[in-house]
Amino acid sequence: MHDRIRARPPTTDVDDWTEAVVRAVTRGEAGVEVTVAPTDGDPVVVTVTDAIFDLFTGRLDREVDAPADVVGATVWFK
Repeated sequence: MHDRIRARPPTTDVDDWTEAVVRAVTRGEAGVEVTVAPTDGDPVVVTVTDAIFDLFTGRLDREVDAPADVVGATVWFK
């Protein structure tokens, strides 16, 4: 299960994180599901709480008015 996502490149434990592009965002009972596509692999779903998603979107270098605004952003996950 993947449950950590970053809007900025990691500065510590860099090898533990995978760079990807957001392909979809959905809200479910378990929280927010962010589908990401790594450059060297199959799409992965990262599940985070609403609070973590809000923190994450606040750190993106773009305006986010709706979850769909995150699609296309480069992120790092583990």
